[in-house]
Amino acid sequence: MDQSTALDCLTRAAYELQKRRPQVEKRERYARGDQELPFAPVGVNTEYVELQKQSIAAFLPLAVEAPVQRLGVDSFRTGLTDAVEVSWQPTPVKPDDALWTGAWQANKLDSRQSIIYRSMFVHGRGIASVWPNKLKKSRPIVRPESFGRVHIEMDPDDPFTPLWAAKVYTVEVALPTSLVMPAGVSSSTTKTVGIVYDATSMMRFEKQGGEAFGTWKMIAESTHPMRAVPFAVYDYRPDADGQPFSAVDGLMAQQDAINTIRFNTLLAMQFAAFRQRIITGFDPRVLDKDGNVVYKTKEDGTPLLDSNGNPIPVVSSPGRVGVDRMLVFPGGETKVFDMAESNLANYIAVYDKFLSDFFSVAQIPPQYQLGKMANLSGDALAAAESTLASLVKEMQLAAGEGHETVAELAWAAMGQPSELPPASETEWGDREARSFAAIADAVTKLVSVEFPHRAAFEMLPGATKQKVDRWMDEREDEKYQSSVLGQALRPFQDVTGPAPAGTQPVAAGAVPAGEQVTDGAPSGGS
Repeated sequence: MDQSTALDCLTRAAYELQKRRPQVEKRERYARGDQELPFAPVGVNTEYVELQKQSIAAFLPLAVEAPVQRLGVDSFRTGLTDAVEVSWQPTPVKPDDALWTGAWQANKLDSRQSIIYRSMFVHGRGIASVWPNKLKKSRPIVRPESFGRVHIEMDPDDPFTPLWAAKVYTVEVALPTSLVMPAGVSSSTTKTVGIVYDATSMMRFEKQGGEAFGTWKMIAESTHPMRAVPFAVYDYRPDADGQPFSAVDGLMAQQDAINTIRFNTLLAMQFAAFRQRIITGFDPRVLDKDGNVVYKTKEDGTPLLDSNGNPIPVVSSPGRVGVDRMLVFPGGETKVFDMAESNLANYIAVYDKFLSDFFSVAQIPPQYQLGKMANLSGDALAAAESTLASLVKEMQLAAGEGHETVAELAWAAMGQPSELPPASETEWGDREARSFAAIADAVTKLVSVEFPHRAAFEMLPGATKQKVDRWMDEREDEKYQSSVLGQALRPFQDVTGPAPAGTQPVAAGAVPAGEQVTDGAPSGGS
């Protein structure tokens, strides 16, 4: 890619990133629980504003985290058998172990993998970058990337294959210490960096100021050995044009509706959840002898004004309400009656309905709503989670393709001349809710019919590649120790065969029947 083409790609990428930024930021805010306040008329008092804030219920983060928490990679299977050289081992290791340790564990992806899955669910696309490590070639650099900073252009002829990619971000640059800045003026400035990648090269551009200002200037260019664009995409439910689907877009409106119902419920609880006493036809203002209203005055005799500039009248109290008191009002037009309280059960019924619909659309099982289910067996819990299990399986299929692309890029970054075979796959950990007793019983039955022990151990909950390797080593050690102990005990074991039939045991010093003792030796009798 030449400089002119790279600059055109960077300009397009910056435009696309800027265009989708409002929606990206809104999705991320809702996924964190930072949601918009329910509608209220302009100019409401502080009490209304506090109820607005209290009405926010962060159910959308639960819808995001429920499937993400079930995703976890255990290992890679490359299908290769020839050992390769690595920097952390004096002897060659298997390709599976080289990729798992050098590309996955070395980049702390056990914890960072959730960043990719969360972006895939929220924005429809998760992104990971792979780059050669100059210091340790067998440990390539693998990083989760932000959907808001990386644009990947797909090939028009093949909308599922990246053609080029660009990463745009802004950094703070400290000004020279020799400059003395006035008080209140920042001692740093911003710089925007744009990097364009294709299948063989990369170009780095920079410009002063934010993304919308300045002119790009090329800083560096180089080639890379990745044999492809060094980004792996994790697309969730892509269509035939390669456009992914955001699972959050359809849930944000439902989240807003739930917050509105909670706000209305809080308003009813605050102002209409109890009986209201209404008095009509009664004027509590105090009148003088001429029938004029008496107003409050200051010490100097001038009227005391309220916040609107009106004089404040003197009012007479109707008295305190009590079971042993009676209220008496002057005038024949005064009427006293009650207004019934609001029925909050109607609010709760609507709220439960909207909440159930939200969880159904998000494929969240009912046990996530506390109080909906209780005293469940392992089988019943697994059946209740069938919808979430289906969602997790779908996400595993999408994320597995991305992980296999990461493995291919990492394999090339490690300097391996050959490509990974198409049979390579991602091994996922089993994090579904199941009965451990049922799993252990099934594993025992499989082992009894000579099912491979390693494959059986991998079915246990919480089993990882490292755990299974350790279990297999410990099993071999136990077999060896049992064999050595058996050989050591063999000299102490009775290996004499059984006595012939019809013979009787002879006591020490006894002479068999029909024999005589002569000169201390037995002889035959006559």
